[in-house]
Amino acid sequence: MIVESKYDFDLDLNNTNSLSLMIGQIRRGSAVLEFGPANGRMTRYLKEALNCRVYLVEIDEEAGKQAAKYGEDIVIDDAETYSWYTRYENVRFDYITFADVLEHLHDPEQLLKKAKNLLKQDGSILLSVPNLAHNSVAISLLNNEFEYTSTGLLDNTHIHFFTKNSLDHTMERCGLIVAKRFATYAPAGTTEIPVTNASVAGIDESYWKSRPLGEVYQYVYEAKKGFEFVTETENYLHAGTYPYYFQVFFDYGEGFSEENNKTVQIAVHDEMQKVELDVPKGVKAVRIDPLNGACMLELKTICQQTEQGKKALKLQYTNACYQDEDKYIFTTEDPNAIFVVDGEGEFSHITAEFRFVTIDAIKVKAIAQYFESVRRELVDYRKKMAEEKERFIQEVYEPCRQEIAQIKEENEQIKRQLYEMKADTNRTRQQLQESHLQIGEYAQTVDILTGSTSWKVTRPIRKIGDLLKRI
Repeated sequence: MIVESKYDFDLDLNNTNSLSLMIGQIRRGSAVLEFGPANGRMTRYLKEALNCRVYLVEIDEEAGKQAAKYGEDIVIDDAETYSWYTRYENVRFDYITFADVLEHLHDPEQLLKKAKNLLKQDGSILLSVPNLAHNSVAISLLNNEFEYTSTGLLDNTHIHFFTKNSLDHTMERCGLIVAKRFATYAPAGTTEIPVTNASVAGIDESYWKSRPLGEVYQYVYEAKKGFEFVTETENYLHAGTYPYYFQVFFDYGEGFSEENNKTVQIAVHDEMQKVELDVPKGVKAVRIDPLNGACMLELKTICQQTEQGKKALKLQYTNACYQDEDKYIFTTEDPNAIFVVDGEGEFSHITAEFRFVTIDAIKVKAIAQYFESVRRELVDYRKKMAEEKERFIQEVYEPCRQEIAQIKEENEQIKRQLYEMKADTNRTRQQLQESHLQIGEYAQTVDILTGSTSWKVTRPIRKIGDLLKRI
């Protein structure tokens, strides 16, 4: 029989979660007492991968039967009856784990004190608890809401709640010394509580991002029996802001999904950063989520590494409210840009180089509003210029064009008249030249006649003729 419950899910060691953080502290070959193993997802890993001897305490009989396959022994009972203490009183453990268990107990301090007695001198208690001071809960309270959920921060089976300070005080009262502090993180809007950083009127989203430990989803502690047993101390809590990360989602031809992605935690500053990732075979497109929050950035390089060298990726889509070449402004809490290989080929290895200009939501919105106002002014200016152009065409250009066309036509007519006049002039000149030739010929003929004998002999007769004309 397979047990299915709200705590029945696969162990994920590829991403940061409370179980992976706990397992990371457990040495190979250790003796472990595990409270609340459910169906044994962590138990199996401890036994098969780390060769640990695991003893179990589980309240759910059916789940316990599944977990018992991987354990040395199991007590199926309510942990607060302390039957487990009688069973394991003579066993000493390297580690005792409480993975999301203490919040289900009426008196977790009493149980911790009892469990401490079963630790080896240098043994550790590993525990995880949800953070009641998470931004999602605080936002709900400010909106006069407090609703239990089936799982998560406000799981309806939780009867004890913790914050960072209350957990520290619990450790002190139990005589435990915290050696290491870890946490898992989840921004508001990504949890089971349906609120976002924008859900409280009058409070800017940037406040929730900078609220100390407001994005801590779970605290994970390693505690010792005394200072003398602490060999190293670590505080991995991010006190100022929640950790930022760069995500790449893969599309194999059926769209993007939350299951197909790689996440890289990054620092937020104004210097250049580089992220390099191997891409699984068969990926057709990648979606880059440069930050888990609003930002303005310069994406200097986004390229595919091939045998021939670097090849730029082609931007297909972005939800940036402004994008110009390598500059992007994202006002959304989930910024993304989709890239495809420019040309033939598949992804294999991508490199992204980028620089954040600002992640301050107020500044980002102010910059976005400025660019939007500039864009509107530009649109209005273009519209005005188009109207001016149309008016100029109708009132100035078109009349001028018509007048110019008329002048051209008149010029053509004058040219034709000039051509005709020139032709007439040439004909007249030719006629004059011909007349001159004829006159010359006549003069020559007269000269010949007046010099001839006939002209001389008939001269008296011509005189008589002239006298007769006068009479």
